[in-house]
Amino acid sequence: MTAVATDVNSLRSSRWMVVALVGSLALNFIVVGAVASFLWRQHFDPPERLSAFVPRHVLGYAVTLPPERVKELEKLTEQEWRKVRPLRRALLEAREEARKALTAEPFDRQRYLEAQARLLAADQRSREATLGLRSAIGLHLTPEERRGYLRWRAQQRPPQNPLDAPEKQGNEAPR
Repeated sequence: MTAVATDVNSLRSSRWMVVALVGSLALNFIVVGAVASFLWRQHFDPPERLSAFVPRHVLGYAVTLPPERVKELEKLTEQEWRKVRPLRRALLEAREEARKALTAEPFDRQRYLEAQARLLAADQRSREATLGLRSAIGLHLTPEERRGYLRWRAQQRPPQNPLDAPEKQGNEAPR
């Protein structure tokens, strides 16, 4: 008796239901498409955006040149490369030793301070040798490559170093 009084099988109510279902389906497609597009762009970015930080000096620029030019520059600066490579390995080993000393349990203050001193000495030697390498590479760049270096450097974003941040006002909490 209720079915007859309310007219459940009305054509009018089923039209609105179809419109609502189609609208809901369209909205779901839009949301799913937006999420899929976001994930696609994040997953398939060009490798240079996902790579590690490239230093903003001449050595970082030189490795972005065409491969044949990179090989030519390496050959022209072969002596400097021979000096830098072992010092760079020593620096990385000193960093690792300092990290191990810092995180060792129980903490050995003397071991940590000695590791930091060795790290400082290794860093200084590596920087001096790298300065020689960068200078040698800079001397062998063509005028066009030197102009390209300026354009390349302008496009690079410097890393955020907390020591470079402006000093905080007296009542601001450090981040």
